[in-house]
Amino acid sequence: MSPRAGTGPSTRQTTPITRFVPVAPDADWETVRARMVDHLTATATPEWTDHNAADPGITLLEVLAYGLADLHYRTAAHRLDDWPLEVRAWDADAGRHWDATLPAGRWDPEADPSDPALAATDLAPLSALADVLAAPATSATVLEPLVRACRSRADAVALLSAEPWASAVRAADRPAMVALMRARLVRQVAQEQAGVVASAVTAAQAAAVAAAPRRADPDAPVDVPAIDAAASAELAWSLPLWDEEVVALVRRERRRRSREVLTDGLDLVRATTADTLAATRSALTLAGLDADEVTYAVAAAPQAASLLPEDLEDEQGRSLVWPPHPVQALTCEPVTADDYARRARAHPDVVRAWTVKGRLPGIAWNGLPTGAIASVAVDEHAAALTLVVESRTEPTTPARRDALLRDVLTTAIGPEAGAPFPDWRDDVDDLEPRRVVCDEVGASLLDRAPVLVQATLVTEVGANREAVVDDARARIAAFFERGRPETFAPTPAPVVDGPWPRHDQATLGWVPGEPVRFTEVVEAIVGNPLVRGVEDLAMKVDGEPDFLAASHGYLPIPRNAVPRLADARCIRVRFSLTSRCGDA
Repeated sequence: MSPRAGTGPSTRQTTPITRFVPVAPDADWETVRARMVDHLTATATPEWTDHNAADPGITLLEVLAYGLADLHYRTAAHRLDDWPLEVRAWDADAGRHWDATLPAGRWDPEADPSDPALAATDLAPLSALADVLAAPATSATVLEPLVRACRSRADAVALLSAEPWASAVRAADRPAMVALMRARLVRQVAQEQAGVVASAVTAAQAAAVAAAPRRADPDAPVDVPAIDAAASAELAWSLPLWDEEVVALVRRERRRRSREVLTDGLDLVRATTADTLAATRSALTLAGLDADEVTYAVAAAPQAASLLPEDLEDEQGRSLVWPPHPVQALTCEPVTADDYARRARAHPDVVRAWTVKGRLPGIAWNGLPTGAIASVAVDEHAAALTLVVESRTEPTTPARRDALLRDVLTTAIGPEAGAPFPDWRDDVDDLEPRRVVCDEVGASLLDRAPVLVQATLVTEVGANREAVVDDARARIAAFFERGRPETFAPTPAPVVDGPWPRHDQATLGWVPGEPVRFTEVVEAIVGNPLVRGVEDLAMKVDGEPDFLAASHGYLPIPRNAVPRLADARCIRVRFSLTSRCGDA
């Protein structure tokens, strides 16, 4: 029997089995899953031996891994352009919530709701609420419509104070129960009537701005509480909410606008200096921010003008903005050398900055010139760090140089660079902020060490001597300017945007104090095909007594300097008369 049509050899391509190599964002999930499986394999009961994908326990583990990976993704995708107005940590607890919430407090799930000692506290035992709502006679489906129908919070509490609810809900739990029963209504209105709330706030703000010319001081900020009150009064007739709930929705809308104001003006804020601080504050005020919001909005600048760490903390040292401002972490450990250099690069007059070991010529940690006293003597082997900075404009006098270095040091370390905390005094208030620089960090201007290169270049007969020498010098100079490629590994982009520009180092340029390898100089010179070899190579920093021969391997460079080719021409040319290997 002949084969039927279509039953011959298949023409379909078979997909080969390949190893799965996850890439972002799947790589995050795979990493979390693999770590969880490894931990499970090491700690699970010995009876559980099947850790393959088909095992139900592994399936549950993968669900958890997906949840963690999704949380990572959402966190990474969340921008912080409206920091620090997004988390209003400076507000009182009641002012941070835009709708009715459960009372704040520590909840002990093991606590006995009937414990008289617990009942006497102001921390409601929230575990009791779940038991109440689970009872058929007091279920949420029965109680919620009754609480919604109440005309005020006092009426709702009175409802729960009467039978049959009084015996089911303790007096301490009744405010929390009211909040639970109203929460869904408040959130529903907030979502469905967002446009109505926004229109009311817009109208109230426009009326306040229109009234500004009639005030004694036209430049004075508008009365934000008055705007909120006007919008709330307008909405009280149209929204099925209690007065305090309407006020909360208005406050929520206005704070959303405040974050938008900061986001739109972020470039202005980040460019703020001491000279433009007043103008920035005025612009933010006229845009609708209140006094506190203006103060903390200015904190979004990488180097907020006139901002001290204590301005962003309460008297106990707790941060009033979250995440904390970089200025608050200047003296917190651990701090890496790269952190100091990155902060120094935020100074407007700094092009590049590095952190090197030792105490170098410049300004010491206490603001004094190095060498002014014995404790800050120049010492390349001292247990200290020095910020070596390249200035956009070369200071013309020693006084200007010292002033620049002190300013850079204050930018990188904080005001303690010039006025360290007097921890030897015993009359300082215990609540006084104690900012102590834990590392000894100084500052030094980048110097350029002129390097004399002495060598004989072997080239072919007929080559232009001057052209060969000029080309060799140009190649060496370019190498000194470019630096070593392996020194600058690519910096990955930050996963999460933040209010702090990273001020990463430029990818080119010589690192201060890095020695010059003779082999690298030879490699640069022989890039010219006319150069067949390099003989008698020697180098020294101008001012040193002797040349170092190539057998030394490298030429040391001062730690606060980068090499540059000296003007003196010490390179000669020899013509190769043969084609032997000795001439290469």
